[in-house]
Amino acid sequence: MAAPCHDLYVNHFINIRCSRPTFLGFLNYAVTATAASTNATIKALSPGLKAAAEALANSVVTRESQDGTGQALTRSKKDVLRAMRTFVQDTNAVTLVPAYRQHPDRLKELLPQGLMHLTDANGTDLPVRFNAFAKALTAHQTDLGGPGLGNTAARLLEELARATTAKDAGLKVEKETIGALACQLLWQVHCTALATFWEHPAQAEIYFNYGLLPTRNATRAASRAAAAGSPTEA
Repeated sequence: MAAPCHDLYVNHFINIRCSRPTFLGFLNYAVTATAASTNATIKALSPGLKAAAEALANSVVTRESQDGTGQALTRSKKDVLRAMRTFVQDTNAVTLVPAYRQHPDRLKELLPQGLMHLTDANGTDLPVRFNAFAKALTAHQTDLGGPGLGNTAARLLEELARATTAKDAGLKVEKETIGALACQLLWQVHCTALATFWEHPAQAEIYFNYGLLPTRNATRAASRAAAAGSPTEA
């Protein structure tokens, strides 16, 4: 059975639950605060924190484009779904209708249930229907001037997968290797600062801004603090 105060000796940074941009803001605050420290031991920890912050930031907002260069991944899942619908509408109007004006039966091979089956699909159904559309574009690439449309559709599906993964992973940063490293480094700063300022522990607090993080279970935390007769750590 764990001791009553066991949780006080556990790295609490790995239990942070917030979006990755919020966590990065919290991490960058610690980077700046440690860099400005007059204590050489704590100041020496800042470069490692900074490197972790930069690496985590890059892992969140950067993806590799076709030519191998990095480009910002700025579109959310909702934005990509909207782009898919626009792509279907434009492809139909600009390419499919002119190409198959004399062969409506072949157009139906690409859109067997009509255009609105894709454009009006909800966020759950659209990826499945769009995937079938992408495969049909590839299968008909000879009629459509090459693999360009099929490749574009495939890239949209890949972008949607990345956007979905980013959204699903956004509430638990420590699951990522870089995020876990950042949590370890934050814990190192926390412990070093407490050891350094053990006579004045409030000075250790200046390296973190817990106000940047969302408050979870605030009522329960307040109740525990009241019962213990002392404030809890944010």
